[in-house]
Amino acid sequence: MSMRIFLKNCFVKFMDHAALPLYGAYELKNRLLTDSKAAILVYHKISDLEDGIDAFWNVSPALFARHMAYLAENGFNVLSLDQLCDHIARQTTMPEKSVVLTFDDGYANVYRHAYPVLREYGFPATIFLTGRYTGRNRLYWWDRQLTAEKPDMFDEVRTLAWSEIEEMQSSGLIAFGSHSMSHDHIGKLSPRRMEYELGTSRAYLERKLKRRVRYFAYPGGIREYGDVSDETARVLARSGYELACTSETGRNGLRESRYALKRIGMGRNDNIQLFRAKLVGGYDWVGYAQRAFHRVFKSPW
Repeated sequence: MSMRIFLKNCFVKFMDHAALPLYGAYELKNRLLTDSKAAILVYHKISDLEDGIDAFWNVSPALFARHMAYLAENGFNVLSLDQLCDHIARQTTMPEKSVVLTFDDGYANVYRHAYPVLREYGFPATIFLTGRYTGRNRLYWWDRQLTAEKPDMFDEVRTLAWSEIEEMQSSGLIAFGSHSMSHDHIGKLSPRRMEYELGTSRAYLERKLKRRVRYFAYPGGIREYGDVSDETARVLARSGYELACTSETGRNGLRESRYALKRIGMGRNDNIQLFRAKLVGGYDWVGYAQRAFHRVFKSPW
């Protein structure tokens, strides 16, 4: 593991611990004042896997099930991205305790472990697919490193098959968006290459899904890395997207840029106390610390 990845993981752990004491203050504030911001949660692998450079962001199936049960038992309004986009476009107040569920990278373990839970509760979600990796038995480079050492891990880290995607789409609960063609940091690409990553991925997914693809999630998704900019927003609009999600931490009100929506990353250490803090605003301040960290460490890896 590189020193940068080690420091990043230490930073996230520190932020997690620091967020917990703030929960009470945010809960009190929300009881006194109406809070109409939506928390967009982003999951990656739903897996017990503890290996790999991205293992910090793996959420076990048991923990994911507890997260969803908490939402159901505590009156949270789980919105689809369609509903969130409509609120922003129309500038209509979102319901209190609004949450949106998203998954990046399109892992098959989402089909195996998350989809049955979402179906049980009737929760909508959006999965962002990377064109070159979806349905082709190809692995992301960080997962190839893992399977080179442990070949039996292939099925644990493979991406979705088209048959799995079709089944989830036919349920009416699961929508799909683009995560680019190649999972490149698009803001650093030439204009021609950027058009390819955004426009070609959308056209390809629409052809395969036989549905309109309206939403995009930035690979990396950090402004300080060059992933998110005014130029990427212009290209996204030209390519036909209506909304884009970053990896920058925070919740979203009605005045957010549709092409730079914040999300809250979910990881293996997100017990119910931390999950609750993230939902109600106790983690929003981490966005400021996150930006400071990324200004110091200019490279994503």
